[in-house]
Amino acid sequence: MLRIALLSALLVCPAAHAAVDAPTTPASSSAVATVNGTVADTTGAIIPDAQVQLTDATGAVLAVTTTDASGNFRILPPHEGDYSLVVSLTGFQTSIQQLHAGATAGSPVNIALSVASAVTQVEVNASSSVDLRSSEENGDTAVMSSSDLKAMPVFDNDYVTAMSSFLDSGQGSTAGTGLMVDGVEANRAMVSPSAVQEVHINQDPYSAQYYRPGRGQIEIITKQAADAYHGQFNFLFRDAALNAQNAFAPSKPPEQRRIYEGNVTGPIWHAKNSAFLFSFNRAEEDLDAVVNAVVAPTPGNPEGIFNENVPAPTRDTEFSLRIGHQFSDKNSASVMYAFQDSTNRNQGVGNQTLAEAAYNTESREDDIIFHDDYIVSPSILNQASIVLEHSYDPISNAQNQPKINVQGDFVGGSAQNEQVQTEYNLRANEMVSWTKGPHNLKFGANLPHLSRRVLEDHTNALGTYTYGPTYAADGTLIATAIQNYQAGTPSGFSIQQGQTRFVYHQQEVGGFFQDQIKLTPIFSLTPGIRYDWQNFLGGDVNNFSPRLSFALVLNKEHEMVLRGGGGIYYDRTGSGPLADLARYEHADLRLLQLSSNQQPLCYPITDCADLATLPPSLVERAPNIRTPYQINYGLSIDRKVGEKGTISIGGRVNRGVDLYRSIDINAPLAPNYTTRPNASVSQLRQIQSEGLQNGSALDVNYRGRLNKYFTGFAWYTWSHYGNNTSGIYWFPENQLDPGAEWGPADWDQRHHFGLYGMFNADHLLNLGVGIFANTGKPWTIITGTDAYGTNLFNARPDDVPRNSEIGPDYADLDLRWGYDFKLHPKELDKSPTLGLSASAFNVLNHPNGSFVDTVEGSEDFGQVTSAYPPRRMQLAMRFNF
Repeated sequence: MLRIALLSALLVCPAAHAAVDAPTTPASSSAVATVNGTVADTTGAIIPDAQVQLTDATGAVLAVTTTDASGNFRILPPHEGDYSLVVSLTGFQTSIQQLHAGATAGSPVNIALSVASAVTQVEVNASSSVDLRSSEENGDTAVMSSSDLKAMPVFDNDYVTAMSSFLDSGQGSTAGTGLMVDGVEANRAMVSPSAVQEVHINQDPYSAQYYRPGRGQIEIITKQAADAYHGQFNFLFRDAALNAQNAFAPSKPPEQRRIYEGNVTGPIWHAKNSAFLFSFNRAEEDLDAVVNAVVAPTPGNPEGIFNENVPAPTRDTEFSLRIGHQFSDKNSASVMYAFQDSTNRNQGVGNQTLAEAAYNTESREDDIIFHDDYIVSPSILNQASIVLEHSYDPISNAQNQPKINVQGDFVGGSAQNEQVQTEYNLRANEMVSWTKGPHNLKFGANLPHLSRRVLEDHTNALGTYTYGPTYAADGTLIATAIQNYQAGTPSGFSIQQGQTRFVYHQQEVGGFFQDQIKLTPIFSLTPGIRYDWQNFLGGDVNNFSPRLSFALVLNKEHEMVLRGGGGIYYDRTGSGPLADLARYEHADLRLLQLSSNQQPLCYPITDCADLATLPPSLVERAPNIRTPYQINYGLSIDRKVGEKGTISIGGRVNRGVDLYRSIDINAPLAPNYTTRPNASVSQLRQIQSEGLQNGSALDVNYRGRLNKYFTGFAWYTWSHYGNNTSGIYWFPENQLDPGAEWGPADWDQRHHFGLYGMFNADHLLNLGVGIFANTGKPWTIITGTDAYGTNLFNARPDDVPRNSEIGPDYADLDLRWGYDFKLHPKELDKSPTLGLSASAFNVLNHPNGSFVDTVEGSEDFGQVTSAYPPRRMQLAMRFNF
């Protein structure tokens, strides 16, 4: 991302942030509200020390101020009327925006300064500094700024989860959703919420800079260290006394949540041109998981209905310290240390999983980040980052005994999830931005993972017994899964023995080249190409991803722009498949599996089977395996709406090729499915790249200020995705007929709506709103039996396709009221503030179901058995200085 303010926007500048208002008449100024806002560059990086002038129609300067260390400004008009807001700073193009000042305060004015012509050539709209041809000005971008985070109803200040509602699961990867922090891939934000400047989704969807599509990752821009002392402290509080009761809970448990969070920034004493930013976050949560299961009946519980609240407390401590130094007008750098330590008790419990199957987790991560910016010439900027990571993640069982899985009823015994994962990782990123004539070139290389991983695997060491129902040949139910559990006749068994410590490496490398060409004052074309390589498929080296996008300005006055583009996006597997190969490719860890199709089973298993003679299960890659990829392309049109808003309407198409799936190529043969072709091997899982996916979507998006009463962003999507695989760990029902699995994708939601908005910002009678509504996701009916003898228990009834049913819809209304009280009202720009707020989530207490019992023949088949949280209240206090 281009962040040039002659580097004063990135780190520190020795000038003090003074604000001087031009003389005004007290009588007139008392009747008009203050104008406030934020100045940043086009990447969202804050700009301190920018001059802000308020002028009238004749050009006379009526008031002057400068932005503070956080890029914020406040300026007082002399009277109600129309004005021009002129923002300028050396190295940037001057921005001129029209505004109306009245008695009621409007929404904050967010100004994006473009780099001056000495660095880049920009076609500026008459009333705005926005270059409409730029691919970064995509109209269907979702943006949450630091001011939005303060004003919107964001649960626990967890902006990553909040913004995840605007992602598209169809554009993710095997490794999951991407997270970019200041242009570098990361596991977490590494700063507290109050130290975040902006969060973006889909800002430049077809950029070659990123390996994921725009809706497949979240981009976070953090605040930079400042040269004046500023800070923010937040306290958030929730208590069960203010909440509603979960629909499946037997009673309302005494839950409570406390969050202490904030940041401090300023110059370092006796260190010229150096500044620091310290942030911290401490979260203490005493929650309960709700168990809703069917267990074996007893005289005291003849129906076997079991509901229980299980305490599941969590603790999380995070802090970071960034130190920045400006070496010269051309060079600045920073170093940051970030720490996280969290503990979670009784995880995995809830719905049909009993407390005895809980596990406890701990997680510690240490990160050191080096960043350097160097202006090679007025038209060339070089940015480099190096990240050193260390993580330690142990998991322990709440109790140790065999795991019991009764299909469709309950999971108990033990979690059998004990393990320790350790990682040492190096990330690196280098990017050059070069502007020459109409060309804005970007090229660089990135190293997301050069890691050494150690896995101590004690999972399933005592074994897992799976109990399914028994059916006659004509489909008549002979015995339920519960009855087979009571009789001690399992349908499947698995256990792991042998070597437990494994060392393996994850290596990923990428590079890109992109040129945004401003061909005419109304048209730009951005071709690019990207290359990615990963050691999981080391022999597959032909992973070049061409990308292309364009922007055509149809009407400058209404800021109407036609945008389009497309590209190829290669997949990344993450570390999980590498760990599978390390453990199971040569049976160093012996995974033993038995199905009742091969022989009668019992409990304990040693009464009917000699484990020492059982063949192991293996994992291998298909000989012709290739890197999966997506083809994405789309077209949209943007138009200015209201005072400073943009609406975007567009369509897009997604096609997945060579997608991952797993096949047991040693599956028992038809018609009885009792005998495996190779008796020396049990399950032989072959990872293949034979899957396909097709998807299309229609998007309607809005963001910005509609009028003086409302500002916000909203996103509606109609989409449909179909595929014949659910990913690298997924097996088809019948291993001998994998082509019969086409159906709706697991995440296929036809309607998806999200909105964050603010009414009457900066007024005492304000209201922040969050509205989310989605149609249900599909689910598959299964019999709960191991009909194919593979120990997978994913068999479906005859003639029932995959994902044939639709789960419950989701609807959520969130509200927030808050106000910042000035402690020194006469100090317009410098007064400390004390903010109070109250938020309500799921205000209507809508019972949003989260899980459906999919096992035909179970007591709760087809019914919702768990729900998302009910209405919850959150109180908060904030102190700014």
